[in-house]
Amino acid sequence: MFMKTTFTILLLALFGVGLSAQYGLPVDFETPEEDTVWVQFANAGEDPANLVLADNPASDGINTSAKCLKFIVQDGADPWAGAWAEAYGPHTFTEEHHVMEMMVYKDKISPSGLKVEVGDGDNVELKVSNTKTGEWELLTFDLSGAVGHTYSRLTIFPDFPDTRTSGGTVYIDNIQFVGGWTNVRQAFGAEINVYPNPTTDLLTVKYPEIESVSISNITGQVVRVVETNNVDFTRIPVADLKSGVYFLTVDSPRGKASSKFVKR
Repeated sequence: MFMKTTFTILLLALFGVGLSAQYGLPVDFETPEEDTVWVQFANAGEDPANLVLADNPASDGINTSAKCLKFIVQDGADPWAGAWAEAYGPHTFTEEHHVMEMMVYKDKISPSGLKVEVGDGDNVELKVSNTKTGEWELLTFDLSGAVGHTYSRLTIFPDFPDTRTSGGTVYIDNIQFVGGWTNVRQAFGAEINVYPNPTTDLLTVKYPEIESVSISNITGQVVRVVETNNVDFTRIPVADLKSGVYFLTVDSPRGKASSKFVKR
């Protein structure tokens, strides 16, 4: 009986691992329940209500996304209160891709932090302060100390003062490498590359022997199908698509491969 129970628990554990969510950059919080892959810490009790997906509080500015992450920092939180996730990596930092950006919407002026950790190099952390309140602002983090290393964990610190005197509410969105991140997915022994991501007018798709590319919106509606002739890359015009998150599927003799991109 003991062995049977142990085996059942093991199976459930393995099944749970198999179902763990995995996402890619940019971190755009457009997927339902995406907040559940983030682990909150040092926030005076880690009440789940302090870290939730929320409607964009100002979609008429530089951030037109529908959703974002809402982080309520408690008055009694440690200065380093934040959250981490390993659902978006691993990320290899190079000379071309080591500067990251994060959008914040804050109710006060204070530093926000971004950290990469759990990898083959030293953890790298930076703090950058916003200069505006009541509107979205793009913060830039030069993580040059991470170049040449790969990290699996992203950690965010929404409100990171030297000394905590009060809490506040911070909205976070669109964490990515500056210039867009080449979204890479391994499938059938080949990689699908989609860039620039985000894009405004033209999307390049690289994958061996592409026969067709289909693009769907977040509701699953197919908005574009492009037929090709076994090419290894193709460029797709997307300027006419509405701003938002889209899912892309490539058909080839190797099978299907999928990725996602953001249209600005």
